[in-house]
Parts: sequence; C-alpha cells; structure tokens
Amino acid sequence: MKNWLKLVVVISILLVAASLSFLIFNSEIIKPSEKINILLLGADARTSSNPGFTDSITILSIDKNTTNVSLLSIPRDTVVEIPGRGEDKINSAYPYTGINNTITTVENFLDIKIDYYILVDFTEFKELVDSLGGITMDVQPHVTAAVPELNGKSGVSRLNGDEALAYLRFRSDSASEGGRIKRHQEAIDAIITEIFKPSNLDNLPTILNQLRQNVKTNIPLTETTLIKKFSTGFSLENATIRVVPGYYTKINGQNCFIPNKEETEKIVVELGLRN
Repeated sequence: MKNWLKLVVVISILLVAASLSFLIFNSEIIKPSEKINILLLGADARTSSNPGFTDSITILSIDKNTTNVSLLSIPRDTVVEIPGRGEDKINSAYPYTGINNTITTVENFLDIKIDYYILVDFTEFKELVDSLGGITMDVQPHVTAAVPELNGKSGVSRLNGDEALAYLRFRSDSASEGGRIKRHQEAIDAIITEIFKPSNLDNLPTILNQLRQNVKTNIPLTETTLIKKFSTGFSLENATIRVVPGYYTKINGQNCFIPNKEETEKIVVELGLRN
C-alpha cells in the first residue's frame, strides 16, 4: 500500500470547503452544533479500478461562530474496528467498505459526528495544485537531496503538482510519519493561502469550480457570495493541530499503530470536536 500526499492531498481540498462558507454563516441551514467537522481523505488510487487506501486521514473542525480551526490527524496504520470487516488498519476502510463506512469508522473511533467529507486521489491532487498555478512551500534541504522529482528546489520554492506530491510523499528520514504529517499540514496552509490571495479573490468562483472537478465531496455546491467573508476570518496560522497519539508495533509482520485511547479522548475534548 502506498503512502503519499496524505493529509496534504486531502487537506488541500479544504479549499473546496470554502465554497460552503455559507454553512458557517447561515444559522438557518446549520444544525445547533457549534462545530462543523469535515473529514479530509487522501486516497492512493493509481487506477480507476482501484480506489486506493486512504493514507491521509484528518478531521478539520471549524467553529461556526468564530471560524477558529483545529485539525486532528489519524495515522494511516491506526488499528481500529471497521464495521463489517473487523479490526484492521483505518486506511483500509475505504477500499474495502466504501466512503460511508469510512465515515462511520472514524465517527465510532473518536465518538464524534462527521458533517461532510472531502476526498482526493493521487492524480487529482497533482491537478489540484496545477489548477492553482502551483503552491509555495519551504522545502527541507535533506528532502531535496533525497527526492530527484523536486528538481533541486530547496528552501522557499514554487512547486507544481508533481513536485508537491513527491515532497509530501517523502518519509525516509528520522521523523518518518511524523515529518510527513507536518509537511502535509504545511501544504494545507500553502494551498489555502494560494486560494485566498487578493489577486485571486475575483476569480474565486472559477477556481472553486475547477477544484470541484478534482475532488469528491458531499458538500453541496452553493452560491459563493460569502467566500470573501469566509476568507477574511478563516486561517490555519493559529489553528490547533494534533495527531492521535499511540505507538507502533508489528502485527502479523505489518507495521501497525496502536492508539492511546485515553490520550486521544483528551484531545477530542480539547479540540471540542463534539461541541
């Protein structure tokens, strides 16, 4: 199973969620909850017949009153109970049981309600970045040295879709999965920054329509008149970012992540994912 842009991939699609800004500001449509929880998924699909494992799994939680944001990432190898399949790695829920059961699996694991999902795959992520004309990221030198697809780019650089994907898939260093998740989180911010550049605001409806062609989501397409208002209050700069804690071990020869349920519960409460 391949690991790739994960969080980043899927998270990048977060931009599409901007078109749903009205959901945050329209109290007549929003349910009584104070938070909107969006499940961001990045699938390593290489062919049309293989949906791929969701190697990027993140919950984006937005406070509809303040537009404060929090992110909770779930390591792809996390062992959970998957309805109809039993105990397995959480990233196997999507290819074996579908999107609806993937949502149910995450909801059961964290005991939260998922309002919407956004899903992007390997090819779609590259197209997503390219549709924006690239994204700007601070590329770590040791990754540049190890990844020829980056074409020697190091430090603050403009990356196209292929380069961004290669950067986000890298995990062959001491930080391993943790380093990759951090790069994914940085990519989320880079994509959102690109989307809401002042020079792009007038073209936002067009950009969002292009983005929707590269993602799968159950967020309804609606009017975009409030996107600018959304962009002025939405930021990941001060977002609270957490990763499900636990430890790695070998089970039947495979690397598996065993979550610390007590510490995970504390994080869910801290982030107010049930509010």
